[in-house]
Amino acid sequence: MKFDEIIDVKHWQNIQDAFSSIIGISLRTIDSNGEIIVRPSNPALICQEAVSESPIARKKCWQWYPNLVKNIDQTKTNGFYENVCPLGLVNFAMPISLNDTETVFLMVGPLVYEDSKKDTHLTQRLSEAGVDEEKFFECFNKLPTISLSKINNIVEFLSAITAFMAKLKDFDKRASSKGFVFDNDQVGFLLKTFLELAMKICAAERGSVMVFEKQSQQLSIKEATGLSQEIISNTKIKPGQGLAGMTIERKKALFINDKLSDRNIKVHMHTPTLKSAFVIPIFQKDKILGVISVGTAKNPNRFSDKLMELLNLLVGMALEKVDL
Repeated sequence: MKFDEIIDVKHWQNIQDAFSSIIGISLRTIDSNGEIIVRPSNPALICQEAVSESPIARKKCWQWYPNLVKNIDQTKTNGFYENVCPLGLVNFAMPISLNDTETVFLMVGPLVYEDSKKDTHLTQRLSEAGVDEEKFFECFNKLPTISLSKINNIVEFLSAITAFMAKLKDFDKRASSKGFVFDNDQVGFLLKTFLELAMKICAAERGSVMVFEKQSQQLSIKEATGLSQEIISNTKIKPGQGLAGMTIERKKALFINDKLSDRNIKVHMHTPTLKSAFVIPIFQKDKILGVISVGTAKNPNRFSDKLMELLNLLVGMALEKVDL
């Protein structure tokens, strides 16, 4: 099954754009034939201003992708493959596979990898490809420099998103089967899946899923990490109460950090040790499903608007894909 038969390419474009904005590196997604699935995110200046001016260089680049995916050894288990393009620029290919779908690759780069060996034939490559050397190196000096640890962080980030999409795909299968009843347990499962994703990509040590009970018109905790059993059992919140209730009332997510100036939010904060947090209401059309909360007591500026944007895109994709 093709990747775009499972994931709406418009959704994936938005996710790729947000992901690229967070890590500050150009991204593009290619299929098993080396064809680009969605337009590149945050295209590198070196490709736009130096490489694109040479017909020979452009041809070399477009021929590179099919050869790249053909020669990738997917028996490796480190989650990424370092590659050098025909002009000597470092890129990383990261496979994305959702069970029975074809494997596609997220291309990360070009970039400068601090442990890469210097290409002594770079000048010769540029000359053969008809690329202006001065302009090339002017742009080359602006490429992001990253370490192996950052690459590993990107792999973990992508793995969390891929795992989320895979679970969403399985849920969609069950939801389309006969006799399926979408009740609070199913709402809880869907929100728990999103919580697992949010915890990983935010590197949060605490988080919770609150499900809205229609009969009592209250939010209760369905799943939680880093909270006491007493809090989990006794917490009952109505719209307008506490941070979770405020997000329901406002129909808007809350982003908390050390620069918080909203007095109404501060009044509702009952955890003074909380430094960074997202509190995200989940609606299906106008129907309240629940609230996702993730937070940390370690870093007051770990979360960002860009990360919030990505989480909102992912939960939006989930609710559109799954017919409730």
